[in-house]
Amino acid sequence: MIRIKIPYGGVTPDQMEELANISEEYSVNVIHITTRQDFQMHYLHMDTIPDVMYRLAGVGITTREACGNSVRNVTGCPYAGVCRTEAFDVTPYASICAQFLLGHEDCQDFGRKFKIAFSGCEENPCALVAMHDMGAIARVRDGKRGFGLYVGGGLGAVPHQAKELYEFLPQAELLKVSVAICRVFARLGEKKNRARARIKFLVQKLGIDEFKRLVEEELAILPHDGRWTGLLKDVDSYSETPLKQPMSLNGADRPDGFDDWYTTNVYRQKQDGYVGITVRLPLGDLSAWQLRQLADVCRKYCGD
Repeated sequence: MIRIKIPYGGVTPDQMEELANISEEYSVNVIHITTRQDFQMHYLHMDTIPDVMYRLAGVGITTREACGNSVRNVTGCPYAGVCRTEAFDVTPYASICAQFLLGHEDCQDFGRKFKIAFSGCEENPCALVAMHDMGAIARVRDGKRGFGLYVGGGLGAVPHQAKELYEFLPQAELLKVSVAICRVFARLGEKKNRARARIKFLVQKLGIDEFKRLVEEELAILPHDGRWTGLLKDVDSYSETPLKQPMSLNGADRPDGFDDWYTTNVYRQKQDGYVGITVRLPLGDLSAWQLRQLADVCRKYCGD
């Protein structure tokens, strides 16, 4: 099996087409979409993996740290950027966080995996921040962007709800604090007993106040990294523009069953005249042909 990281679940038509090609040529013509917004392919031969990884890299995709005791795929709200109740679009923050922590020297000595999620709003738990090792909820204070930052969530046999570490963390401190949290987890987290090696158990053991003290201690000794602010310098200007102007049906008859589908699969965006649609994937699986059809629709109506 090969697991492919798709940060915040954002994939382009070119990437979808290459994934479809690889699935046909090397796998069993089925792509599985995971709950962490990864793509998985099964029944590959080990000697083909270098070619697969090379081709994935050619369209800007990596498999690195999709498994193991590492920072797993950074996930985000599926409605980021179009959500009617979001404080702001968390898409670029999730992307930058994934980029910054990938292969980071302070994220290589965990006892177990570390999962991160970004949510754009308080009202709807689309990104499930409360069940993550680290979760960020978009907030605005005095016109400035930041995050409510949470740590220590998780499911499994012993579920924990994440606890608030910072009520409002300015966006400029996001990457620095993320590294400090990872350093505390790497240093003090359980290493021998895998069943107790998630950060939720460390937060439970120390208490959130002591955990925060240790994070602040790490922040005080962290060597400066220009990427903390450099990667975020243009983030406020990030935006997506529609490929086409909105159009109405102009009174045209809707096909049979359309209204039923519309009630469950269409989301009215915050951008006037536009909607997002949800495609159901039974068991999370789709074929290479289906993925190509999605790529064609995306390129024709949404852009690259």
